Amino acid sequence: MKTIIKQIILAIFILLIGCNNSPKVINIGVISPLTGDAASYGEKCKNAINLAVEKINNSGGIDGYNVIPIFEDTKADPKEGVTVAQKLVSVDKVQGIVGGIVSAVTLPVAPVVEKNKVVLIAPTCSAPAITNAGEFIYRVWPSDLVEGEAIGNFAKNKGYKKAAILHLNNDYGNEIARIFTKSFETDSTKVIFTNAYQPKDIDFKTVLSKISKLSPDVFYIAGYYNDVARVVKQAKELNIKAQILSVTAIEDEEFIKIAGNAANGIIYPLATGFQIDSKQPQIQSFVKNFRNKYNYNPGWVESHCYDAFMLICEGLKKSNKNFSGISIKKYLDNLEYYNGVTGKIIFDMNGDVIKPVVFKTIENGNYIELK
Repeated sequence: MKTIIKQIILAIFILLIGCNNSPKVINIGVISPLTGDAASYGEKCKNAINLAVEKINNSGGIDGYNVIPIFEDTKADPKEGVTVAQKLVSVDKVQGIVGGIVSAVTLPVAPVVEKNKVVLIAPTCSAPAITNAGEFIYRVWPSDLVEGEAIGNFAKNKGYKKAAILHLNNDYGNEIARIFTKSFETDSTKVIFTNAYQPKDIDFKTVLSKISKLSPDVFYIAGYYNDVARVVKQAKELNIKAQILSVTAIEDEEFIKIAGNAANGIIYPLATGFQIDSKQPQIQSFVKNFRNKYNYNPGWVESHCYDAFMLICEGLKKSNKNFSGISIKKYLDNLEYYNGVTGKIIFDMNGDVIKPVVFKTIENGNYIELK
């Protein structure tokens, strides 16, 4: 009997030692579309964050704690976004979340993290409503007010008089179309046609036929890479002659695959700050390490997700082991600037980032800066 008792005590002792030696970890949430039409964005985000995790943990982690990303699939659906955010907050006890990739998910998620004082940094969300979504909400991508105004003024200054707009019917598409219209219209310039399409729409020929008959000078298409690609391809088939303008979201290799030659000549704004050929050491290192790990060059999704994740980690590092959303928020609110791979990041009083805009076009299937 004594022998059995001794064995039990020994087993408990070994178990306790094992528990005490188990690695200390900090969970950080990531919400992105890993399946569905926007899955390309989610996979790119996941790649970037895994690279960031590798860099942090190989350097000793955060005060000896390893960083663990918990990836949750939103399918780019607002309801899914809320569900996974609630799970990250209540079950995984995260104090920081990267996401969502799209504004339509980030906006309904905002009240969840705000209520629980969890910091959310949106890497690629541009809806103006995010500005006032909450005190714990930040973003490293500029508001649509910046992109929409830039492309609207561009069209106006190029001398186009009549514009047609086709946009995605969600928070992102509706708002950026409104901003374009406001920036473009004057006494001599008018938006002569506006139509919203649903996320699952794939046949646009009926509405494109209406646009063709109106003969606009410029045609603005605002949506995600997959639906815009289908619109562009069908517009080419109907021989629409208007100059096509679009949005940052089309800078994705999947867009070129779907649109084909119809993509050439499209003009769009890029309000990112990420320059793959930059001489800045942190950018060169990021591009080199990313290419070595994944065998392709990072773009605007990867770079912004990387910076968003690293900012949360920096906030945790500066918290004196008080790993909380409040301590991350304190770091971000007192941040003068952060030298990220997307350039210098400066937040305004609403948690919005301040970034410049450049214009780009597609030439022979390549994305290049507009001269």
